[in-house]
Amino acid sequence: MMLALLCGSLYIAQAQHRLQGQALEKAVQERAFTFYANQALPLKGRVINLTDLSYTLKVMPDSLYAHLPYFGVAYVAPMNPNEGGIHIKSGAYRYELTRKKSGWHLTLFPTGSGDVYRMDLDMSTDGYASLYLIPNQREAISYAGIISQSDNHKR
Repeated sequence: MMLALLCGSLYIAQAQHRLQGQALEKAVQERAFTFYANQALPLKGRVINLTDLSYTLKVMPDSLYAHLPYFGVAYVAPMNPNEGGIHIKSGAYRYELTRKKSGWHLTLFPTGSGDVYRMDLDMSTDGYASLYLIPNQREAISYAGIISQSDNHKR
């Protein structure tokens, strides 16, 4: 019971830092924001609620970092079993931003990041977002979460 209350209060605190409106637009234009995943949606199976607040995609002007869990079918297993999940540290990436009626669609192409080669992030003006990852060596997976201000500290 105590753990549930702690996780709930952490999520509420995180949601209070959700970027909205002009603050979100500025962060998206400046490439300075963090996506916090609170749900994973594998292609097959059910929605998985994530309680670890460290599952993020951090977009910065000069780099891209991701630490996300993976649930699905991998076509190639990692050499080290401790390297599960999706971990990206990319110093260069392509950033394609499109304005939509009620938010933005962002397509990211990290370079030198291993097996992930395309990331689609749909963001609403109220700070909620969904991330769709298309890896080379695994099934695609989606995440739901919020957009928050980046703290500009590298992972």
